[in-house]
Amino acid sequence: MPTWVVDLQQHADQIQSGLVEMRRHLHRNPELSGQEHKTTRFLAGFLEQLGLHPQLAGDDRGLFADLDVATTDAKTPDRRIALRGDIDALPIADQKIVDYHSHNPGVMHACGHDVHPSVVCGAVQILTAMAERNQLPWPIALRAVLQPAEEIAQGASHMIRSGAIDGVDAILALHVDPTRPIGEIGLKAGVLTASCDMIHVDFLGKGGHGARPHLCKDPIDACTLWVQSAFRRIHRVVSADQTVVFSVGQINAGHSANVIPDQADVSGSLRTLSTEARSVALDALHDVSRSVKQQTGCEVRSRLGVSAPAVINDQSLIQLISDAAVLVAGPNAPTPIAEPSMGSEDFSYYLQKIPGAMFRLGVAGDACGHHPLHTAQFDVDERCLAIGAKIMAAAVIQYFRPR
Repeated sequence: MPTWVVDLQQHADQIQSGLVEMRRHLHRNPELSGQEHKTTRFLAGFLEQLGLHPQLAGDDRGLFADLDVATTDAKTPDRRIALRGDIDALPIADQKIVDYHSHNPGVMHACGHDVHPSVVCGAVQILTAMAERNQLPWPIALRAVLQPAEEIAQGASHMIRSGAIDGVDAILALHVDPTRPIGEIGLKAGVLTASCDMIHVDFLGKGGHGARPHLCKDPIDACTLWVQSAFRRIHRVVSADQTVVFSVGQINAGHSANVIPDQADVSGSLRTLSTEARSVALDALHDVSRSVKQQTGCEVRSRLGVSAPAVINDQSLIQLISDAAVLVAGPNAPTPIAEPSMGSEDFSYYLQKIPGAMFRLGVAGDACGHHPLHTAQFDVDERCLAIGAKIMAAAVIQYFRPR
């Protein structure tokens, strides 16, 4: 085993308790998407203590910082790799009985966005300590990217506009996975997550008394007809070998049981794994809107909301992560992900600019970590923090291995 691997392992062990403290601080103090000012300042302060010079993104939400290390034998590389962690929380009330439960009522880190920045900061801390002790085998050039607003698919674009990946050649990220045990990571080259389009449709009719529907143009009738037709139509026009998930999550209409309202609206999501399936499905939804308008006489206005492309992992970077995991977490750490997730991730926006890869970090343990993402009981086995940090640190070092 290379000496630098032994040194890296020792530093990871030494910072484990500090990473737990960081993660718990973030878990106690979650901030919703668009409100991550205190979280940004906290993480900036941590990186400043390591001797880095964080640059805040627009609106002082999110930050990025560089770590450049030369050696006596070689200068700083002309390439740079980034590690990305997201920092926003969800509007979910924390129901865990733990001393680090959320202190922000109705807001919770239920998707690992307390773990992700802690792991990235841990990797930076390991590499900084190794640099100070001349333990790095060769020069590295790293950028830590700590991103807001992932949950609303706006944070990656926000960071890109702020210059977070200017001069960056590749980017790595992680996501907690409560279906995988501690010590295991999931890897998949190619498509990892689906593209996701948020669909909003407004139905504008003519309201009136519930006793006289013949004098009205009923937007609730139009809305329900649209929903049922959309579910049926999509799966009749998209090829059976294409995975498509269409869901309706919100319907708004009316204010009284005996009044037909003037308008209604519906919101949902369309998730696809290919551009072809997405195009066919969106065309089908537009056809449904036209048909509903003809049948009900209501105006039907559809629009796309925030959308995220599919995450498509770079093959060579997945291999890089796998090799790093074997070095520092053992030969059984990397495991394959058989099928893409129909969830979405705005990490995909970075991948439209530069190559990148995301891996799944196992967080399930005997005491916690089994509850699904986006639930009020979600928690992680905190041993995952040091494991994720050392895998990311090792991947950075291996990325600059002399060719």
